[in-house]
Order: sequence, then structure tokens, then C-alpha cells
Amino acid sequence: MAFDDETMALTLLNNITTESDHFWITLDHQKKRLYATSETSWSSYVIEDSKSLRRDKSLNFQGNCSGSQPIFVEGSSLFPYTVYGVTYGGNKSCGNVLSVDESGSLSQIIQAFDYGPSSGVHGLALGPGSEVLYSADDSGNAIWTHTVNPKNGQLQYLDRIVAPTSGSDPRHIAVHPKGKFAYVIFEGTNRLALYKIDPDTKRLAYSKSFSLLPNGYPTSKYMADEVALSYSASYIWATTRSTRSNHTGYISAFEASSDGDILSQLFLDPTTTSGAMSNAVAPSTFSDNFVALTDSEKGFVQIWKFVNGSTEVVATLNLQDGGCCANAVWLD
Repeated sequence: MAFDDETMALTLLNNITTESDHFWITLDHQKKRLYATSETSWSSYVIEDSKSLRRDKSLNFQGNCSGSQPIFVEGSSLFPYTVYGVTYGGNKSCGNVLSVDESGSLSQIIQAFDYGPSSGVHGLALGPGSEVLYSADDSGNAIWTHTVNPKNGQLQYLDRIVAPTSGSDPRHIAVHPKGKFAYVIFEGTNRLALYKIDPDTKRLAYSKSFSLLPNGYPTSKYMADEVALSYSASYIWATTRSTRSNHTGYISAFEASSDGDILSQLFLDPTTTSGAMSNAVAPSTFSDNFVALTDSEKGFVQIWKFVNGSTEVVATLNLQDGGCCANAVWLD
């Protein structure tokens, strides 16, 4: 897809058939490879140009996690550019650490581990400098911290902190570039939580949270989904989905201080559909003003823009191919 930030046009450039469904995608540090999850494996694609991808490697996930499937993948921006993947479902989550070759293609799984019984990790985030990896454990109602070996990218367990209330269900996590705060989506209670990061140990400590629903709305009818920082890290975007197709989800943004503390909630606006299993936001990589939102109820991608202290849809592209969409990434 291509978005023109002058005409506000969102257009389809190409539709590339893949060998399997992909539940999450992310770019490598050079934006020359696209990493993806599928039902049983991790994949890397060569980005040939703005219209073309070519799969170059797939690795089956490793670990004794029956009924679990790869759900999230995250790549380090620092040497050795290790890729981290996690599975979700079944009776526990498995984590895989993957090495890459000089081109960024997946090479091999260099570490496989599990998060223990009843875990269900759904999101990952690396801290600044790729010193630690945080894992949002939705089923286990906790957040894990692992230290990262700077030589090979392998992980060592450091901490596991339980969410402040039962049923919070941490789903996704983002870390401010200053490394002082992390933002966590509580899927169960539909809140955005702020955690402080200890500057020495890198352990997390819960600070406060904000509702992602209008007052009085039943949390049992909604599922908070995604959190992401804007281009300059001055704003935090967050979304929630509705479990009912005749009710909308919600999109919200928060103002952050230069250190990453949350100063205020700027708005809480309805999305155009329930969002179904998606409503994921991807802030643009060139401006604070734009964010892409993916929808799996009707199968579209939208561009939302800051307008007069709120937000509105400025472009919609209906894809409706039966698989759209989990998340989006900005290439250029």
C-alpha cells in the first residue's frame, strides 16, 4: 500500500500470495527484511522494492508447547540483530531466539525455552540498547523480564511481575526510547498501564493506568489490543476492540513527557467497526500526525490523523481478501 500525506490517498500497490497465514509482521533494522509468524514457523522475506517481497527462509518453532502457535516476533536493531519470537495458546508459551545472517535472513534457532505452565505471552518489546526483553503474559497475568547477552542475543531470566489486579491480562508492551517507562495494554480490564523501569536492574514497577473505554462501559464486552509510540515518542497510541460486531472499538492517544511519563489522555474516540481480532495501530515513521489501523471485521486498513486535539479517518483501503489484517508496518 502507498499513502500520500498531501492528497490523503491510500492505494493498493500489490497483493502477494504467501505460503501460510501470518499473524504478525515486523521489519529488520535496515528495512530490508520482513519477519513474520505463521501457524508453525518463523519466516523472513526479502524486500525487493516497495511493491515486491520474496520469502527466503522459514524455520519451524522449537519447544514443547502443545497447541501453541507463533504469535509475535521482534527484531533487535543492534548487532548481532537477533530476532525473538513467542508462541501463544495451549497450556504454555514457548520462546525462540533466532540468529540472522549478514543479509538479515533468518539463520537458525539458537535458544528455545518456555515460560512455564499456564503462560500465554502475546507481545514482546526490547528495552533501549537491547539490554532486556519484556514479555507480556496475557494468560499468566504477568510481565517477564529477560536480560540479553550482547554477544549472541540469548536470554537469561531476570524477573516476573504480576499485574496489579486479577484479570488485567497484559497483552502488548512498548518501551520509551529513554528507557525509563514502559506502556502495557491490559486486555482484560481495557486499560493502558504505565510501568517505571529501574535504571540499574531494568526491572518493572507498576505506576498507574488509564481507561480505554468511556465511563460505564462493560469491560467484559471489550478487549484492549495495541499500544505504540509515535514517531517522536511524544505520544502513545492505544486501542481496544469490541466483542460485538454492532459495537465499535476505541482509539486513544496520550501525551508523554520527554522522559516518557504519561501527562494526559488527549482523546478517546470510537473506531468505525468493532475491530474484531485486530484494531492494531502502527504510527507512521515520518510524522506524529498519522497512524495506520488494521481491521479484521471488514478487512481494511485506515489512516487516522491528529485533527484539532482529536483524531479522524483520512483514508480507508478495503482489502477484503479473507485474511486482513493483523498489523501493518511502515516501510518508508
